[in-house]
Amino acid sequence: MSPQGQGKGQGRGQGRGFGKGGGMGRGPGGNCVCPNCGEKVPHERGIPCTQVKCPKCGTPMIRE
Repeated sequence: MSPQGQGKGQGRGQGRGFGKGGGMGRGPGGNCVCPNCGEKVPHERGIPCTQVKCPKCGTPMIRE
């Protein structure tokens, strides 16, 4: 065994970041909302709201 405190310290910590991303991957649930007419539809997992067209007016929707 070597005495404590000797050697080059090159270990990596086990940091666990749990911050919220700014708009990317908000998880399941919620709604997609039309910025034009206000129509709401349930958000579908794996499909970004911006790729969903409003059923009333055809405008790309945004995440609520």
